[in-house]
Amino acid sequence: MPDPTLVFDYLCARFGVDLDFSDERGMTTTEVAVITFLLVGAAIVVLGIIYTAAKGNADNIPTPEQPAG
Repeated sequence: MPDPTLVFDYLCARFGVDLDFSDERGMTTTEVAVITFLLVGAAIVVLGIIYTAAKGNADNIPTPEQPAG
């Protein structure tokens, strides 16, 4: 059975991927937290817009009147 690290190294070399886990390039935890905060904020704004539109449409539904009899 081949060594999994050897297979991983082969695939990285084959596809030109250089994964060095010792350097700090790439997204940091702070960047991920900021992006998550912005996405949650955007979701809350969109939810507020949808809620306002739905409530406005619901309030504009006419109340049926009882037929005169």
